Amino acid sequence: MISEQDKMTIMDIARRYDVGEVLLFGSSADPKLQAADIDLAVEGIEPAQFFSFYGDLLFALSRPVDLIDLARDTKFNRLVAREGIRIYGRTA
Repeated sequence: MISEQDKMTIMDIARRYDVGEVLLFGSSADPKLQAADIDLAVEGIEPAQFFSFYGDLLFALSRPVDLIDLARDTKFNRLVAREGIRIYGRTA
């Protein structure tokens, strides 16, 4: 699982980029494990801002980050959307 500080940092960066939702998945989402990296999925980000968002996360968080964009409809993305833990989401 990730630290509260990393969670707060992710939320702050997500707000700055006005993303729709950020999900935590994989070993990062398991409270019993200390994952080597942070696996995140983002939904609702402008394509032109994806790599800037990714870079800000990489430099701000305590561990390396793997980031996927949920905009594409793939089996893996559907699995992450279904089983990931929502750590940020705009209110409608």
